[in-house]
Amino acid sequence: DGFKGYVRGQEFQASLPFRLVSDVLDGFGLVASATFLKGELEENVEAGVPAGDIPGLSEESYSLTAYYENRGWEVRVSGTKRGAFVAETRGTSLALTTVQRQGIELWDAQIGYDFDESGIESLKGLRVTLQGQNLTDADDIEVNADDPRLVVRHQSFGRNFILGLNYRF
Repeated sequence: DGFKGYVRGQEFQASLPFRLVSDVLDGFGLVASATFLKGELEENVEAGVPAGDIPGLSEESYSLTAYYENRGWEVRVSGTKRGAFVAETRGTSLALTTVQRQGIELWDAQIGYDFDESGIESLKGLRVTLQGQNLTDADDIEVNADDPRLVVRHQSFGRNFILGLNYRF
C-alpha cells in the first residue's frame, strides 16, 4: 500500500513520407508526436505518501523530426519540447526533496553519407556521420516547488558535436 494514483492522457503520432505527395520528394519526410497527460498521486498517510503530482510527468510533450534519406545520404533535424514537471532531488542530509523542473526544448541534427552508394569501389564500406546535439544550447533548470523564483540547480551542458567514421569490411 505505497504509491497509488492515476495517469490518463492521449498520444498522437504521425509519419509522412513525402513520396506519398509527389515522387519528386522521394526520401523526404516528417515524423511527429504530441502527448497530453494528467496524473496525480493519492495521499496515503500510513505509507507517508502525500497527494500531489507524479514525479517526471509532463502534461505536454512534443517531438518533430524532418528527414531526407536517399542515395546514401541521411539528413535529420529533430526537436523535442517538454513541459515543466515535478522531480525529486537530494536535499539536506541527502533526504529526497521535491523540485520543479522547467520545461525544455532541444534541437539536434545529423548528416551522414554511406559510400556504398557512391560507386567508388575503394570507399565501399565507409560511412561518415556528423551529429550536433543541443544546438540551441538549452539549459536544464530546477526551481523550488513552492516558489519558482528560487533556482535550485542550473545546468548548462552546451552544444555537443560528434564525428563518426565507420568502416565495414
